[in-house]
Amino acid sequence: MTTVETSDRAARKGGATGNREESPVLTLTDTARTAVHTLTTKAGLPDETGGLRIAQQEAGGFALALVPEPFPGDDVVTDGSTRVYVDPEASVTLADQRLDVEPAADGTMFTLGPQQ
Repeated sequence: MTTVETSDRAARKGGATGNREESPVLTLTDTARTAVHTLTTKAGLPDETGGLRIAQQEAGGFALALVPEPFPGDDVVTDGSTRVYVDPEASVTLADQRLDVEPAADGTMFTLGPQQ
């Protein structure tokens, strides 16, 4: 099951993350989950906190980065072993989106599409 965590709320409770059982900000396909897990593992990020961060750019579009932990205020989309951190502005934009992966000429490419 995919849940959404809010790191700020958890920090106030003294934990690293806190769960809220609501509709996810963003869903991940199985292929995207596998790709994120593979990337974070190969990058040597911490198993407990490493993930892919999606941030909305001022000029439009999104920046993706592998990070060791969420930034303050990030929503955390997780299935327990794979984490995608979404900045607050991007969370609004991506509320009804699904992250997927498609083959590309130079490897793989993350894509967004409507949730099904």
